[in-house]
Amino acid sequence: MGQSTFSGPVKSLAGFISSGVSNSVTTAVGKTLTVANDAGKQIYYTSTGAATFTLPAINTSSPSDPTDPNQSNNYGATFSFTLATTVAGNFIVKVANASDTMAGTALIGNTTSALLFSALTTADTITLSGTTTGGVGGATINATVIGANKWSVQVVSGGTGALATPFSATV
Repeated sequence: MGQSTFSGPVKSLAGFISSGVSNSVTTAVGKTLTVANDAGKQIYYTSTGAATFTLPAINTSSPSDPTDPNQSNNYGATFSFTLATTVAGNFIVKVANASDTMAGTALIGNTTSALLFSALTTADTITLSGTTTGGVGGATINATVIGANKWSVQVVSGGTGALATPFSATV
């Protein structure tokens, strides 16, 4: 099915159902994500190895035609990740450039405690190590463009050992 364009609000009294093979991406390797191929889909990571996923650069510029389905503005684009198994190498989600940053939290717990970590104003990278910074099977990460140069991120994961923040500034 091709893209459809609506010029006005769309209301569903029973909700929208997103399901089927096109709504999930199963991968064992990292990649540079795009809005067209990956936004709104569940990215299911099936490897224990290291992988890096690079979010697309944020573009919140006003399009000349707000009804054009091919506009480059990606405000509201969401990328969701789930780990199938505990990673042994670093699972990384990072921004595309030094201008974009992250705001949000990570809830990481082990058998004795759960800690909430906040992304600092300079955070641009999430690293799940499989141990102290999370990355246990079932871990989830959601990233959504919320404004100019800003991603909203939420991380929920199990961890082991002395829990630590998964947020850093590396880009």
